[in-house]
Amino acid sequence: MLKIKENYFILETEHTSLVLKNDGGEVVYLYYGEKLNNYCGIELYEDGWKSSILSQCGTGNHREPALGVRFSDGSRKTNLKFHRARIVPFEKIEGLPCSYGAEKSLRLEFIDAPSKLKLYVTYTAYEESDVVSVATSLYNGGKKPVYLESVPSVQLEVRGRDFSFITFDGDWASERRRHEHKIGVGKLVNESIVGSSSHHHNPFTLIERAGEVYAVNLVYSGNHRTVVESNDAGKTRLIAGISPYAFDWELLPGASFFAPEAVVAYAATEEEASLCMRRFVSEHIVRGKWKKKPRPILVNNWEATYFDFNAEKILSLADVAAEIGAELFVLDDGWFGARDDDFRGLGDWEDHVEKTGGIGILADKIRAKGLKFGIWVEPEMVNEDSDLYRKHPEYAMKIPRREPTRMRNQIMLNLADPQVQGFVYRAIARVIEQCKAQYIKWDYNRTMTDCFDKSSHSGEYYHRYILGLYNVLEKLTARFPNVLFESCASGGGRFDLGMLCYMPQTWTSDNTDARDRVYIQAGTAAAYPQSTMGAHVSICPNHQTQNSNSLETRFDVACGGVLGYEYDLTKLTDAEKKEISEQISFYKAHRELLQFGTQYMLGNAFEGDMSGFITVSPDKSKAISVVCLPFRRVWYHTVCTKFQGLDEKAVYAVSYRDAVGNLVKLGEASGALLCKGQFRLDTVYDTVDTKRYSNPMYTRLYLFEKVSAKRRKTNE
Repeated sequence: MLKIKENYFILETEHTSLVLKNDGGEVVYLYYGEKLNNYCGIELYEDGWKSSILSQCGTGNHREPALGVRFSDGSRKTNLKFHRARIVPFEKIEGLPCSYGAEKSLRLEFIDAPSKLKLYVTYTAYEESDVVSVATSLYNGGKKPVYLESVPSVQLEVRGRDFSFITFDGDWASERRRHEHKIGVGKLVNESIVGSSSHHHNPFTLIERAGEVYAVNLVYSGNHRTVVESNDAGKTRLIAGISPYAFDWELLPGASFFAPEAVVAYAATEEEASLCMRRFVSEHIVRGKWKKKPRPILVNNWEATYFDFNAEKILSLADVAAEIGAELFVLDDGWFGARDDDFRGLGDWEDHVEKTGGIGILADKIRAKGLKFGIWVEPEMVNEDSDLYRKHPEYAMKIPRREPTRMRNQIMLNLADPQVQGFVYRAIARVIEQCKAQYIKWDYNRTMTDCFDKSSHSGEYYHRYILGLYNVLEKLTARFPNVLFESCASGGGRFDLGMLCYMPQTWTSDNTDARDRVYIQAGTAAAYPQSTMGAHVSICPNHQTQNSNSLETRFDVACGGVLGYEYDLTKLTDAEKKEISEQISFYKAHRELLQFGTQYMLGNAFEGDMSGFITVSPDKSKAISVVCLPFRRVWYHTVCTKFQGLDEKAVYAVSYRDAVGNLVKLGEASGALLCKGQFRLDTVYDTVDTKRYSNPMYTRLYLFEKVSAKRRKTNE
């Protein structure tokens, strides 16, 4: 709901209200919080220290400014004054992915009179998600270029300085671990400067105190920055947008610049804020055929073969994949060019016939076994030992007369160049058509260095690269709407809303160890739904950590996302085949629930204690929960949990999967007792043979099914 009442601008969602005011040419925050049914007295929220939606340089504001502009005379002062507010039809953001599904937006217009620079801030309310999106753009109406040094996607101002800043940080194989930082009086920054949203600092952040949580994310895949700053006067400011690192955009007369969209949610708790964000992603970011379509269970050959395979080996893996009930076989790195290791071949997206026997023929043989066929590509990279580099060295991202930095023996292609964009688009379209791929795993295995394009201003490179990437993805996904694209960046290095606009799922991490995945998936679920998280069962000892856990434990953790297997299936024993086949059957039977149900976190994975999740169906008739205990306690009968999201007025039949996947009925319990009581977990320790596994993690999967009123009465 959008309203303009004289100088007041009101946005309402199902449970929240946002109130802004034109206050003497400046638009300020008056209220953002729980929904108000009556706005009488809102003027009492005004104060002398204005909480602006946009802070500018040179206006006497002594905290971090949101907008940084340099004019042709070298000055940096702006005085953008409010001009008008309009309710307008919802519009896509030019050149950038953004949310969708709204009909109207509130657009605020500002003008800097001396320079004729115009600013537009557009707010859109997504009522059922309790999310507000913010889109900012600038237009140069003057006669001289204007240089943008920082452009905000959103600025929030809240009263109080006793907030914590919550970030989700990590590294390769250790993504999105939750960290809490007390703000106090000072400044904290969450920033990526590696050219991608990164393993290191996800763009999703929160500011939080008891009873109040403000969540912010960006629909963007490149360098980003969120800064929070509190002052002694008792105000906390949050600014999020493109990182100003190496950013200096020349805005020519008559041109516009569009900042990435920001999405903001208010809630009373962190759990509620996460639910808002996940609903928003499911309904207004993920799109197309795969928006609510169940995702196939896949088998990927990478950890089974790495580069050492031929058609016979791949077909033998596919035979077992079909036997155990998998639905999609993914051929990973090594099928193209002269790609027998990671020193050569990237960029040569032509069939390595000696290995594949013909990629189209191999794909057809796999489909003949009842499996869909998918394939791995890394289109943004090139090896110097490749036909592409020898023919077009100018396509590479490198600085003239300087030795390039190499990572994983590769350098990047210059996607800021439209010619390179065209090459990548044509090459990947040809791959999809050649093998009739039904799934594409799009990888990105290094970060940016040596950023240079002879046609671009150096301060524009990082953003122009991302715009080029989006241009390629826009064309490919439009041409191949039925293909399931999965984003990957050495695992979870580009797990962001921008990529999810094109690719409805992301490889969550290269680390498939069940113990580590508990933390990684919990951190990811803070902002992203389980239907976006690729989660695989892999071999033990695990290839990344050398940890060992039972097949059931590995499945329990992986079923918290989109299930797959990263395994040499040809080495399975008959008992293991039977166990995995049963896992897949169980997952298929409950796939709609596991992929699209409402998921709540249990415990606290980041404190190293009991953790897990419960996923509840929309009608609350069924739920699945996995509880994880990281180690065995001596005084173990004190380990308990409270479940969430169940119908407290109903009675549920409670079952669990035993150590080999058999479903065992425990009994019946009321939803109220399951949610409010302390459910004992001491039997979870019985799930692991400690003689077989050293230092194991203990997990158990519970199934809750609502008992009908008629059946309860009969039993009574």
